[in-house]
Amino acid sequence: MRPLAPSEKTLLLIFCGALFIALNLFGLRAFLQERNAVRLSMESARTELASDKSWVDLAESLQPAVAWINAHPLAQSAPDDASADLLKEERDEAAKAGLKVTEENLLPPQNTPLGSTVAVDAKFSGPFEGIVRMLFALQTPTAWRSVDKLTLQSDTQPPNVIANLVLRQYFRSSTPIPSSSPPAAP
Repeated sequence: MRPLAPSEKTLLLIFCGALFIALNLFGLRAFLQERNAVRLSMESARTELASDKSWVDLAESLQPAVAWINAHPLAQSAPDDASADLLKEERDEAAKAGLKVTEENLLPPQNTPLGSTVAVDAKFSGPFEGIVRMLFALQTPTAWRSVDKLTLQSDTQPPNVIANLVLRQYFRSSTPIPSSSPPAAP
């Protein structure tokens, strides 16, 4: 092989330098892409950890509620018995509060995600403080009752009001409640 001329040596050095720089740039590019991928996976892991921590915090914050629910479970009864108990309780509290029951309609039992329910749509007349006293007595947390609807109107006698409310009682049904949806067509 013949010896390289000085210009050929210079060209060879420039070519090797350019090749060296190009390979280093490819290596640097691969390193930066890998570093970016690692950074993104770390951010994703941090986000997932934060989400998981929020679920754990939520579960911990709900522990007192779960303990209370376990200590005060829903009463178990048949839908007819639950309806009768609800009517009796509603009438007793209305009598204690000095209210007159002017209208009552039992609503059909239903299955809900929270349990089975029975409800009564009732109308009362009497003093406002009696309505408030009755509502406080009916809605104790351990009773598993709620007022779904409440409307108040002035009565013809000024201190009295007319209250229309729907009172719902939650319970665990000892017998299945038929679905209120219509049967499927054949």
